[in-house]
This record gives sequence, structure tokens and C-alpha cells, in this order.
Amino acid sequence: MTEKKRHQELASKWLNGTITEIEKSEFRAWYDGHVDGRFEVPSSFAGSEEELSDRILMKIRENMHQEITATVKFRYRWVIGIAASILLFISIGVYFWSISSPKNMDSPLTRQDVEPGGNRATLMLADGRVVDLSADQSGIVIGKELAYNDGTAVLAHELPLRKNASRFMCLSTPKGGQYQITLPDGTRVWLNSASSLRYPEAFPTDRRTVILEGEAYFEVKNRSNVPFEVVSKGQVVEVLGTQFNINAYKDEKKIKTTLVEGSISVRPHVADQQIAHNIGSILDSKSVMILKPGEQAVLTEDGVQVNKVNTEEFTAWKDGYFYFRDATLQDVMKQFSRWYDVDIQYGMLSVDDGDLFVGKIPREVSLATAVQVIKGTGVQIEFSEKERSVVIKDFIAN
Repeated sequence: MTEKKRHQELASKWLNGTITEIEKSEFRAWYDGHVDGRFEVPSSFAGSEEELSDRILMKIRENMHQEITATVKFRYRWVIGIAASILLFISIGVYFWSISSPKNMDSPLTRQDVEPGGNRATLMLADGRVVDLSADQSGIVIGKELAYNDGTAVLAHELPLRKNASRFMCLSTPKGGQYQITLPDGTRVWLNSASSLRYPEAFPTDRRTVILEGEAYFEVKNRSNVPFEVVSKGQVVEVLGTQFNINAYKDEKKIKTTLVEGSISVRPHVADQQIAHNIGSILDSKSVMILKPGEQAVLTEDGVQVNKVNTEEFTAWKDGYFYFRDATLQDVMKQFSRWYDVDIQYGMLSVDDGDLFVGKIPREVSLATAVQVIKGTGVQIEFSEKERSVVIKDFIAN
């Protein structure tokens, strides 16, 4: 038996619980002597990653030669490339390294960098004025007056809001932006990058309707007999009080609605969302889906399909993470493009959707740091600071 097959056998035995203490020692000894940072194991071996987490941290610390702040929350994940080739990485808010990373310190990508996105948004008032919201604040509250989360007025010497249900406001985030808003009914919404939320100054007594383009996470305030509706590309989501995420970007073929708590209904609609406030005239009453927590409705041209999912994968952005689970390279780069406000180019490369990635990366790290993880799986990447573009040049089989 070759050494490679022996270690794969030990990995499989560790996963299925048949490994002996002697074999565990053999596997650990091989791991401790490993200096490449990339090795073949079954893709499902990630299920027992906690068994090795302390040893992984120790190994990476030895090679980083950096002090790690004690307050950082450590998490470990796997990045899976072609043929289940696994690169270990650690999400610690500093640099990502493979175990042999010093050779990558002075790459062209790290000499040119793009900082991560942050709290950036504009607010269009009902009278048409556009306000640039403070980057030092994380969100706004639509109450008697327009204020930031800490109570500071958004506009000095401004009269109280008119509270007119027919007057709409719009919160928008650019690429590289995010913001949070508390609506007039107390509902909280987290808006992801390149997204917008249109809502009235005050909700009418019988219905609460907002219009979403892009992605947002909702914590809906429970109001008995007053449904809350989110109109997005191709669908209407209705709730009374719950938590859920909607991904409805214009450039996505699939609209994904993920339920975290409570219950929601998902209904296709048949008219342009610009007139979606007239809900009664645009709904297709057929194909109504009722979701339970942990379920996701996926809307395509062919209809709506409901799947069981890990909700963290679709809500991690709100908590400051990229979360990839069986994601294609295009999926990964599309999220990077929105958050870092860069263009992604694939050149002559035709990427196989069978090449999947798994991992968790803090959104607070720079572009170079995030891309360094992806480069470790064999993707050749170049970055042009002048043109703010990332070029995927090739995919190397491990």
C-alpha cells in the first residue's frame, strides 16, 4: 500500500469511528511532519475537523511568525478544489496562509490590494433628496424622526417625518456597501452590497409592503393580522413575524428565500416590481409555497422548488462572513465582486462547475487575503489595481 493510500485509509477510518488510538497517533505524526499544506483525503473528512483543530492552529501559528490577538474568534474550515484536494485555512481576521505560505508573501496580488467593503449607503427621501449616510454608523431608524441607531439625527434641523403611507423612501447600498434599517413598524432589515429597499414613511393599518432588489436579511416585527410582504424579482414573500433572507439580484438566475425562524409563504408574481405596491392586482395565486425553518425556496423560470438547507450558508454575510458550501468559482468571485467592488474577468478560461469550494472567510479582510485562499486550490489570479479587476487566468489540477 502506498503512503498516500495509507493516509487516505486512516482518514476514512477516523471519520467512520473505526480508527484505533495507535492509528490516530500514526495519522497525527504524518500530519505534524507534513510541510506542503495540501494533501488528499476524502472530501467528507471535514466532518471530523474538530479532532485536529488544536493541531491545525499550532501548525499555522508556527509558520505565520505573527502574534495572534487573544480576542479573535478562531474558526477552521476546508477549501475543496479538484479531486477533493484540500487546503487548510484559518479565519482569524489576519492573513490566510497554507502551511507553506511564506513563498507567497510577495506575490503581485499582495503588493496591490483592495480594502473590504463597509457601512456605505444612500437614502432617497420621499421628496427626492438623496442623503449620503455616515460610514461611521451601521444603520438608521425610521421613527418620529430620521435617526441613526445611536440616536443621532440623520439631518440636522429637519422637521418630523410626515408619516404618509403613500410617500416612499429608498435605502440603497453600492458595491462594497452594507447598512441596516429599522422600519416604522420595528422590523429590522440588513441590506447587503449592491442592494436597495423601498418602503413607505408609514405602513397602512392593513398591510406592510416593501420592495427589495438585491439581498437582505429580515427580522419582522410581529403584528397580528397585519401581514408583512417583501416584493422582489419574480416573487412576493408574506409573513407575520419571522426571520429570513432573500437573495434577489438582477444578475442571478435563481431567487433564493431562506427561512431561519417562523413561517413564510412564497408566491410568484406576474408584473413589474415597480408597481408591486398594488399587490392585489399582480399576484399569481397558484404555486404558493409555505416554508418551515431550515427550508429555502428557489424561484426560477420553471417555478418554485423547496429544499432543506444549512441557513448559516445564506445568512453568514449579515454576521460578517463569506460562507461557501459546494460553491462554484463563479459563485465565489461574484460575491467578491460585490463586496470589494471589482470586476471579475475569466479571459479564455472555461471554468467547470464541477470544481466546488467550501470555506468560511471574514468579510473584513482585504481582497488579497480572501483571494489567497482561492489561489491555494490551484486558481491562477491576477489583479489590476488601476482597473479594479481580477483576472482568472487558469485552473491548475492538483
